[in-house]
Amino acid sequence: MSHDEPAIGACWACGPHAADTSGCRGSLARAGVIRVNWDCWDLCNLDCPFCFRSRAGALGTSDAVRLLDCLSYAGIRHMTFTGGDPSLRSDLGQLVQHAQRLGMAVEVLTNAQHQPPTVRDALLLADLVGLSIDGASPDTHDGFRQRRGNFGRVFKLMDFLDSAGQPYVVRTVVSRANGAEAVALAPLLATRTALVRWSLQQFSAIEAGFDNRDQYELSTVDFFRICAEVRAELGPLDTKLSVLTDRGKVGLYLLVDPQGRALSRLEDPPDGRLPTVGDFLSDHLVDVSSRILFDAPRHAARYEGWMDLHGTDNN
Repeated sequence: MSHDEPAIGACWACGPHAADTSGCRGSLARAGVIRVNWDCWDLCNLDCPFCFRSRAGALGTSDAVRLLDCLSYAGIRHMTFTGGDPSLRSDLGQLVQHAQRLGMAVEVLTNAQHQPPTVRDALLLADLVGLSIDGASPDTHDGFRQRRGNFGRVFKLMDFLDSAGQPYVVRTVVSRANGAEAVALAPLLATRTALVRWSLQQFSAIEAGFDNRDQYELSTVDFFRICAEVRAELGPLDTKLSVLTDRGKVGLYLLVDPQGRALSRLEDPPDGRLPTVGDFLSDHLVDVSSRILFDAPRHAARYEGWMDLHGTDNN
């Protein structure tokens, strides 16, 4: 970069002395983006063969802070830390607090495999925690996640969050490999006191999932049938249930890879790889905002009430 480092809360490409009328300030908000999903860490301690995380070297702390500053300057109000697994970042608590100082509400998604006191403390700082359960038995879940013992660790972390009163959501990837057990999960989750949302998500053939799609792909008809069976099992508690098809994900998220690059969620991405449409740490924010494939009305309908945790429809 030929210019000086920009002030906190500025567009990196504009430089530190750019006027607020540059068009970059608030550009994502004007595009209708409320929430960003950032793969804040590229590595993972599980080896899920359906994983669609982006794979790129993760930013160090100073650049991660700079990315949060840029996203805040562009108008983002809600930040979701994903991965890889955010629990592997030693600075997770610092980043959560920085995002909150910028006025963002924060959700941290973790697979619960790594949960020392420092990670648990960071999760309690967040506004919301996201967990994944993909089977009603250790054999199914651990086989799905390729890590023996992970099922027990997820429930151990749920016990901790319940006792602390920390709101959390559970996501279940529904595929050909585990769909038969989705209904059996209902009674395991129905009595959880801090659980505010259970999201059933149809398998997506993206990244590793694309390479292994023959093993996991599930028709939308079968997905909806499973969801209906789960609703019937939950009864009045089905108000906590959220359903998201693979097609429904197109244009719904703003995805950011570990390096701070915006990814476009296409309906049928070539080779299952999501294309990069801009870099928040080098491009003008207004330019990146103009390139994202995005359905603003659907995004707003899903995330506008995010802070109302007991009424939200988190993914």
